[in-house]
Amino acid sequence: MSAPTAALVTLGCPMNQVDSERIMGGLVSLGFEIVPEEEADIIVVNTCGFIESAREESIETILSLADLKKKGRVKALVVAGCLAERYRNDLVSELSEADAIVGLSERDRIPALCLELAGRAHEGETLYTRVVSGPLHTAYLKISEGCNNLCAYCTIPMIRGPYGSLAEEDILREAEELVSVGARELVIIGQDTTNYGIDLDNGNLPSLLEKIAAVEGVEWLRLMYAHPSHVTEELITAFDSIPQLLPYLDLPVQHISPGILRRMGRLTPPDRIRALLENLRNRVESLVIRTSLIVGFPGETEEDFEELLDFMKEVRFERLGAFVYSPEEGTRAALLEDRVPEETAAERYEEVMSLQAEISGEFQESLVGIEMEMIVDEIDPETGDVFGRSYMDAPEVDGAISIAGDIPEGTEFCRVLITEAGTYDLI
Repeated sequence: MSAPTAALVTLGCPMNQVDSERIMGGLVSLGFEIVPEEEADIIVVNTCGFIESAREESIETILSLADLKKKGRVKALVVAGCLAERYRNDLVSELSEADAIVGLSERDRIPALCLELAGRAHEGETLYTRVVSGPLHTAYLKISEGCNNLCAYCTIPMIRGPYGSLAEEDILREAEELVSVGARELVIIGQDTTNYGIDLDNGNLPSLLEKIAAVEGVEWLRLMYAHPSHVTEELITAFDSIPQLLPYLDLPVQHISPGILRRMGRLTPPDRIRALLENLRNRVESLVIRTSLIVGFPGETEEDFEELLDFMKEVRFERLGAFVYSPEEGTRAALLEDRVPEETAAERYEEVMSLQAEISGEFQESLVGIEMEMIVDEIDPETGDVFGRSYMDAPEVDGAISIAGDIPEGTEFCRVLITEAGTYDLI
């Protein structure tokens, strides 16, 4: 009898990607072969339910995959992830195309469930070793689940629950496994990485980073999702004391207007945000800071927005993403009055991104003539062109460096001289 086959379709954030890779590990351990969707007996779609556009994408994807089932090749469709957790009852009653709907709290049972749906007996224990779905040289390492920050606009606590640090020994074991299959860059993720250890008897983020860096084979550590309220002096010091910890920090500030920050439920006031940024710039050499901003939040006046633009000009974040506020059912912000008209919010988004393009372009131009180390992400098999990233760029969300020329197959890192600069990418 041939092995049962399964496909994983992942939507949303890197946390979802890690969940999917663990599910794939469980499927492989139960004898499944991982294949493209059109070749699968079972399809698992790991959904996102964070904001309206993500929910729409999830539903569209589910319905598209259901068409494969109607054609007869696919035996079953499993809907998992954040959408399934948040809207389970609605999906059960309205989504007849799904054979099973499994929320986050039950995701560990997905491999065994898929085996049952494939009509195979479940023998033995399910193993949860990850199957890395992207390039093997870089991998996400999740260190926590859930969030305690309770920002007024955010659904994460109601979807993923309260903050919980993962056990240090499990994190280190996973880091070792990822390195053993080729990872050289580990990207540290969690809803709030800087809160790591608050629920443990001992342990904190700087100590954990030091132990991860000690895993043989780790060359780059990249820290994402750091909350401004929880960046400590010890963490800032860690950038100097841990050679593998890249001078790159993802620090979402969301806004700078004191009134908007209060309405958002963000507990770090503007003066502390500015002091933190100044401290980081002074203490961490060649630091690149990524942030995210929300425009169009209820009550955001033209004055608030101008203050945000002035802040961007003042700080000059090297990397920045922006979002238009989306009212989410069940959040405090959804009950706020003084809604910003959609057209105004969209215009503000365009203005923010236009300003950031100027700031980014000037920063990129300042890098021309500089030598730097690059991690190799891809070599085009036809042209030999090489694509990669410096320490300044996180996978998937930031820019890239391209080399017009050949390098030896299997090269993981190389030194490059920057000769040209675009708004976000380098040559």
